[in-house]
Amino acid sequence: MILQSSFLSTLIAELPIASGKCVVQGTLSYASQEAWIFSGTVRQNILFGLPFERVRYDRTIEACALATDFTQFECGDGTMVGERGITLSGGQKVNSKS
Repeated sequence: MILQSSFLSTLIAELPIASGKCVVQGTLSYASQEAWIFSGTVRQNILFGLPFERVRYDRTIEACALATDFTQFECGDGTMVGERGITLSGGQKVNSKS
C-alpha cells in the first residue's frame, strides 16, 4: 500500500485543488517507494535484464548501500529471492531497487 499525503497528490495533479492555486516552478518528479521484486537472484533484480557491467554494478551497490546486506546473505548477491521478495526484510526490499 502506497501512502502519500493530500499535499503530494495535489502537487502531482492527482487531487483537485478545492480553493487557491498551486504553482510549481521548474520540473517536478515523483518516485514511488514501493519495492518491485521478481523471483530470481538479488543481482538479477538489480540488473533487471541489462548486461552485467562490473564498474556500473559496483557503483550501484555503493550508492544503495547494499554491501552490508550482501554479507548477511549466504550467497551474497547470488541469493535467490522469492516472489515479492519474501526472503528479504522490508528495508532490504526498498534498498534493493536501483
